[in-house]
Amino acid sequence: METHLFKQFGILQSCLVPRVRSSLCCLFCLFYVVQAFSEVPPLKFNNGHFKIVQLTDLHWIESESYQEKNDSTALLIREAVTIEHPDLVVITGDMVVSGNVREGWRKIAQIFEQAKTPFAVTFGNHDAETGMDLSQILEYISSFSYHRTYHSDPKISGVGNCVLPVFSSDGLSEKWMLYLFDSHNLTTDRTFGYYDWIKYDQIAWYRAKSDEVAKRNQRRLPSLAFFHIPLVEHETARWVCRELGEKHEGVCAPNVNSGLFAAFIEKKDVVGVFTGHDHNNDYLVDVNGNIALAYGRKTGFNAAYHEVLPRGCRVINLHEDDACFDTYIRDLNGTANHYCFEQKNNGTGVPSFSGSFIQEYLVKNWDRKRWNEEMKMLKEAGMKYLIYGPAFQIRQNGEASAIYPSSYVKRNRRNATLEKCLASARDNGVKIFIGLNFNDRWWKADFSAEWLLNEMEKGNRIADELVARYKARYPETMYGWYWVWEVDNLHCMTPERQKVLAEALNTNLDHLTAIAPDMPLMLSPFMNYKVGGDAKAYGKMWENVFSLTRFRAGDIFAPQDCIGAGGLTLQNVDEWFSSLQKAVYTKPGLKFWANVEIFDQRFWISAPLERVREQLHLVNGYVSNMICFAYSHYYSPFVADAQYHDSYLQYRQTGELPKLPIPEKVIRAEVSRVKDGNRLTWVPGNYLSSKGYSIYRNGELLVKLQTGINIHPTEYVDKDGGADSQYEIAAYNVLGDESEKCTVKSNIR
Repeated sequence: METHLFKQFGILQSCLVPRVRSSLCCLFCLFYVVQAFSEVPPLKFNNGHFKIVQLTDLHWIESESYQEKNDSTALLIREAVTIEHPDLVVITGDMVVSGNVREGWRKIAQIFEQAKTPFAVTFGNHDAETGMDLSQILEYISSFSYHRTYHSDPKISGVGNCVLPVFSSDGLSEKWMLYLFDSHNLTTDRTFGYYDWIKYDQIAWYRAKSDEVAKRNQRRLPSLAFFHIPLVEHETARWVCRELGEKHEGVCAPNVNSGLFAAFIEKKDVVGVFTGHDHNNDYLVDVNGNIALAYGRKTGFNAAYHEVLPRGCRVINLHEDDACFDTYIRDLNGTANHYCFEQKNNGTGVPSFSGSFIQEYLVKNWDRKRWNEEMKMLKEAGMKYLIYGPAFQIRQNGEASAIYPSSYVKRNRRNATLEKCLASARDNGVKIFIGLNFNDRWWKADFSAEWLLNEMEKGNRIADELVARYKARYPETMYGWYWVWEVDNLHCMTPERQKVLAEALNTNLDHLTAIAPDMPLMLSPFMNYKVGGDAKAYGKMWENVFSLTRFRAGDIFAPQDCIGAGGLTLQNVDEWFSSLQKAVYTKPGLKFWANVEIFDQRFWISAPLERVREQLHLVNGYVSNMICFAYSHYYSPFVADAQYHDSYLQYRQTGELPKLPIPEKVIRAEVSRVKDGNRLTWVPGNYLSSKGYSIYRNGELLVKLQTGINIHPTEYVDKDGGADSQYEIAAYNVLGDESEKCTVKSNIR
């Protein structure tokens, strides 16, 4: 048996997996057999963390005349490994590009051997220009105990195509897959361009491996892909999604699109592609939450042509239980371009919520047990974010209150709710966006610029208190900020007001960057198509504001879809979100989310799931993530009928709404005259199938009354009803389907 770890792993994976009936048993076998045959353990998470350092384009030339630059390259690599402590280093091509290749590789590999750091390689277009072919190079570097690349299938094109699994922290299950591809060299027929492409048989190999992994784990596992020459999509993606990072030369990709990018999108597992080759590019493009296309930073100090970027590397931090990674560039000056990529809908293709707002009036009397119930319910529904606030509020009457023990509130009776929220969120793996300050005078729109900027300064002081009190104790749970001031399309349409809005945002942004640079800021404006201009004008307004603001990469613009409040209709959501998307794409690194309203403001009831599904599908094509207002208030089984929650769970799991029976018709109803108006009473049909009642007066919808926990309405007083008013009552279910209407028998005297 071969002694190299991943040659062993490749053989075990291809030979054992088909013969082991249980996937779990297979994983136990793989994990422990590999450990038994090598001192180097399999790649696995450590307390939920797995870090990759990507080096690229070392351009090592093994010669005395290049020793100084080689020493600089080696020093940079050692610095990166020492500072970052990666679990794996991946070198994406053009490594040793001279004669005496074995000696060059010995010096490079020794860095990782001495640091006891696993490393893997993907070959570049210059690696075979050394007197040894790629198979010989791979055979040589495989003699180093910490090297991980292997031949997955020698029958397919290229050398070193393989997949490296990353196991869970306990080593018992696969969590991520890392695909390594040989992107070849030059084309033999220049009719098709200069650089070669990843071949059809390599793509077929990837698709087969992807399916094997999915079958073995009963789900698609998030994955990354590494190779040297970028895809044509590294350029075309920039046409719709602005890049984050440096671009100082054209994308030197093949002229032939071989379909690898399409395969990644179709399989929905590869969420990040990392390449090198273009020495003056290090940018990342987030393709709307579907996949990230990124370059590493050129590492080697030997220049192949005019190069403008400081030498460095890219760092990638994987999340163990989420299709999400954090990444940034590191060079000798520090780090830059931090960004968190998270796959939209976790790769399921089913538009769904990743978070929800929750308001203080609902939770003011909750103890830790009740908080835990809610957090577990939210996690069950796929939520990982909760937006809670404001932390500090001034009411219309001037009274101040806070959800934590603030020094700016003299008597604060409800000052423990934030602490309970953070503690429960930490225990249940939920991340909290904390709303800063708010003053109810905002809604009057009668304030001056000076007043607004003063409020922003108050927000900075609140942020100082919150960071001092909670950030060290809840470093990952206290995740982000929510900018509570909701902007509309009526009051900020002039350049003067846009300038004030930008100055207000910058007042908070600059301070928050200084005290908590890792915490993104989210804002959630709204719109009303009936007032304040059209969709195009609103998009232009935000484009102007974005040009003046200092948003950081990873900050979030999450407009309300306004369906629940009536500001938009299902028919014009496309137009408004399309315009807002164009505005967001003018601000590199700014994330575009949607805040989907799951209520009906006319009656303050839960929105039917049929409408909510349509809302999700409408915004899904424009945004990279979706949150809602507000699951705990309108779909939680502790507040609303449990069938709302259960039906959403089924939709999220299958992509299809449950098939529910039409509610039974109201058995009978009567109307009588009382002091306050017309009093309607009725006898329901089946209580279980009915989740509420629609009441019509003279053929027009008058009101919807929703059932809930221990609430089942059987009467309603119409204060505006007359003696000649005619009524009809229909029961409805959680989808919004209504029963046959029951005409009310008049009993008015």
